[in-house]
Amino acid sequence: MINGLIYYLFLVFYFVVKYIPKKLKNIILNCFAWLIWNLDFFRKKIVLKNLEIAFPEKSEEERTKIAKEFYKKFVFYMAGIIENLDISINELKKIKVIGEKNLIKAKNTKKPIVFMTAHFGNWEVVPKIIGGIYETPMVVLMREFDNPKLGEFFKKSRNSFNISTLNKKSSARDIIKSFKQGKALGILIDQHSKSDTAIDVEFFNKRVKFNRAVSTLAKKFGAIVVPMFSYEKDGEYHLEFLEPKEFSKNDTIESFTQWQASIIEEMIKKYPSEYYWFHKRFKNIKGIYD
Repeated sequence: MINGLIYYLFLVFYFVVKYIPKKLKNIILNCFAWLIWNLDFFRKKIVLKNLEIAFPEKSEEERTKIAKEFYKKFVFYMAGIIENLDISINELKKIKVIGEKNLIKAKNTKKPIVFMTAHFGNWEVVPKIIGGIYETPMVVLMREFDNPKLGEFFKKSRNSFNISTLNKKSSARDIIKSFKQGKALGILIDQHSKSDTAIDVEFFNKRVKFNRAVSTLAKKFGAIVVPMFSYEKDGEYHLEFLEPKEFSKNDTIESFTQWQASIIEEMIKKYPSEYYWFHKRFKNIKGIYD
């Protein structure tokens, strides 16, 4: 019943995004963001606690301002996902790409590529740019939707522009097969990891559990890792590729994973309202969300 209600609410949102004139649509989306902020009695507490942990030096007023901006960006990025369901190559080219040389550098190595990112900005459009503009076939590891109707709705969009998806629980055999087919791999690694093999890293001056999958792939298959992040700046969408890194003889799984956590932290500090603060990122710390 809940899934059905959520799906029908989504259809209302879809109608607003696809068929309402832009000026009126923006007014409605801003109203949505205001309503969610004022009616969210559960996730808002998590958002504000995460911001308190990440930015203890900021005042409560400053953190609240970031939180409100995040809610607004969240609504507009969700609208963007719908708008981009049938996006064209020409429209993709309007997105400003920074650090293109880092992507080309990785491609020129002829080694397997792992694109590492976080729940940051409009992450759903990133694979389309890599597959569509840079003609790099890519497999994205993604969690299945809890709502199967929504999952089916987005499946077509996620499997376009040389992009395919794998359930994040897929076997190593599936990933190896993708590498052998010359496909890059995309992974979002910022959420709390429950795995017994998770690595303890420093993240915003706290010890947290971090997914070691990217580090393991880099070590085992000699893959080159390219950090990438999408964000909005000066009214324009940006996609930034950072300096790629290979697993060297001086690296350990722990140090390589810490490198990823540090990059994500740095990007969050630069663009705090772009990060998806709804997650209980620090929940391995006992009592922190009580």
